[in-house]
Amino acid sequence: MRFQVMVHGITGDMVTIDLCNTEEEFKKITVLQLKEKIIEKLIERGCYNNGAEDDLRLIFTTKSLDEDSALLCEYGIQRRSVIMVVLRVPGGGGIDPGKGDGGMGDKEGKNRSMETLSYF
Repeated sequence: MRFQVMVHGITGDMVTIDLCNTEEEFKKITVLQLKEKIIEKLIERGCYNNGAEDDLRLIFTTKSLDEDSALLCEYGIQRRSVIMVVLRVPGGGGIDPGKGDGGMGDKEGKNRSMETLSYF
């Protein structure tokens, strides 16, 4: 019996990721291993060409899978669970008391985070 998860996001469609063949193997799969398999599948489909695991953010139910070394079973992920994938976007700095714009813009008032977004 194959142990798979369903991944939804980035391209807007659902992708099946094969993780392993036994329950014992499944209990040892980490978040990082899942990210690597997702990237592999996305590159295969021509949807992703960066290859950095840090760019992916995985979400299961309401939990963000932030700890790469954590086991999937620690988050309650089971066979055929659905996991959302989003890309991390740089930016979102804190408030700078010296700026009237909350620290998010430059001298012209442009939001640098949004400028970076335009490259995607």
